[in-house]
Amino acid sequence: MRFMVLGQSNKDSEAGVLPDEKASPRWGSSMRSCAKAGVLLAAEGLQASSKGARVRFSGSKRTVIDGPFAETRS
Repeated sequence: MRFMVLGQSNKDSEAGVLPDEKASPRWGSSMRSCAKAGVLLAAEGLQASSKGARVRFSGSKRTVIDGPFAETRS
């Protein structure tokens, strides 16, 4: 079984700053436990939403929207 853990984004996470283990000791402890047990496959994280794009599908038409809130283009 695979699962993904998501957290609320903030200005640090959007800037690519990794969370400090001191800020959430339970999270760090949990990650170490999973790694030690051999069940943690990856923990590299996701890119900031500002680097993403949304694609809207309508029939055969595709519209790409840069970033989470940018202007649309066809």
